[in-house]
Amino acid sequence: MCEHEIINGVRYAYRWLRKVDLEFPTVICLHGFTGTSKTFTFTGHDLNYLAIDLIGHGDSSIYVHPYRYQMSALVRDLAQLVSELDISSFYLLGYSMGGRVALSWMLEYPRGIKGVIIESGTAGISDTKQRHQRQKADDKLAKRLLTKPFTEFIDYWEDLPLFHSQKKLSLQKKEAIRMERLSQHPFGLAMSLMYMGTGAQKNYWPLLSECAIPLLYIAGEWDRKFNVIGLDLVKQNPEFSFQLIRNCGHCCHIEQPRGFEKLVTNWIKEKESEPPYENC
Repeated sequence: MCEHEIINGVRYAYRWLRKVDLEFPTVICLHGFTGTSKTFTFTGHDLNYLAIDLIGHGDSSIYVHPYRYQMSALVRDLAQLVSELDISSFYLLGYSMGGRVALSWMLEYPRGIKGVIIESGTAGISDTKQRHQRQKADDKLAKRLLTKPFTEFIDYWEDLPLFHSQKKLSLQKKEAIRMERLSQHPFGLAMSLMYMGTGAQKNYWPLLSECAIPLLYIAGEWDRKFNVIGLDLVKQNPEFSFQLIRNCGHCCHIEQPRGFEKLVTNWIKEKESEPPYENC
């Protein structure tokens, strides 16, 4: 069941997947593009899981000023949301777009963050020309969302090579993912692409070496692109580590949910047993 908070005029929907006791570590889960908090189905193991619908997705606000979709505005809102929920310390777990949000949150508003788990995300595009090219491509996709039938866009999105491994999922899982995507609103997705897509995102690569927050990067065996990105990312900082999950592609937490949750749980338990560190 979703609850809501208004943060700086934007409504954010969130739900507890499991709330054991706030004395235990809390993990804040951030979904990917076209997804919602429903993509996460973690069961606990002495962890509290809080999933948030990002702006333009799920039950969170859609029709707000486009600038509210900018990554810097989003992570400021999320940091305030967590503060208002009286969560003083927490881990971040972000998938794909949510991974980029988690990384931005860690670097811009590190207070209270004990660790970050990135699933198939990136720190941005370092090459200026390539970043501008990606922004043009994202803007073109946004225009397609606003001018073409929505089902055509979802058909196109599901057929991207990035998601081909999901064709191996059960019919029930595939239908659930498709219904989640179809439940979105074209305007919210278009603004997300234009204002916080990979092309619009800051280049965070130069800042990674300065961060003292531990980070775990998770990638699927069949997702070659994000294997390379993840391995490059963890080289930037001795506090960062990389884990590969076998027999899955871009979306490990859906394709191999048990293995993914076990990896997350074990990593957090390991970090909880270590002495505290200085924040970024």
